[in-house]
Amino acid sequence: MPQILDTELLRKIAKRIGKEPKYAREQISKRASKLGISSEAAQILWAKQLGIGTARFQRMVKPHIQQQVRDLLPGVFVTTSHAETQKRSTKRPSEPGQQVVLAAAIEYLLKDDELRNRCSDLLKAKANFDRVFREATTVLDDRLKRLAGISNTGIEPSALVVKALHPNRPMLRLSADKGEQEGFFLVCKGLFQAFRNPTHHQLSDKFSREDALRFCGFVDALLVVLQQAQKTP
Repeated sequence: MPQILDTELLRKIAKRIGKEPKYAREQISKRASKLGISSEAAQILWAKQLGIGTARFQRMVKPHIQQQVRDLLPGVFVTTSHAETQKRSTKRPSEPGQQVVLAAAIEYLLKDDELRNRCSDLLKAKANFDRVFREATTVLDDRLKRLAGISNTGIEPSALVVKALHPNRPMLRLSADKGEQEGFFLVCKGLFQAFRNPTHHQLSDKFSREDALRFCGFVDALLVVLQQAQKTP
């Protein structure tokens, strides 16, 4: 199957590095060979390192190519971070460079499309990161309702968790082991009580971007487990 590079993305890469598209194409081929991945994945990863948006092309490529990009995103994160560290010795790092690192971290950590789409812009903001906690817990709340088939939109989060995940009568069975089911039930209940309720009822400036990113990563892990749940009769 021939590998097809995105011509617009190729043009942007060439312009960013100050070379002809032919040179950029050759470098993409070399990178792909060195990393053992497709040329499309190599093109996307290089564009990310250069701070060029890749969302449109990345949505178009096949799933296994998207996975190649995800698997190697930590390398983009580390490489870009190192470059930015080197810049600090002579001048202040540029905002676009910081955004590249952040975008790579978000894409690597958040595998759930809905969570990533709803929280990415909030994570990239300059302040008010309590909004991330508010939105992430809303995504978790909504996912529990949809998977369990609960139509009551006004149900309180704690009651929702009891109804959907309680180990004695779960609507969503995550494990045949009652202890594991109870553990997940308690994690979700505690998360809502400790983070969802406070951030939904008052504003807070105590959360940093790093706090919000870590929290989103944890919620993402919970969503991955939930997708494997079996709905009980």
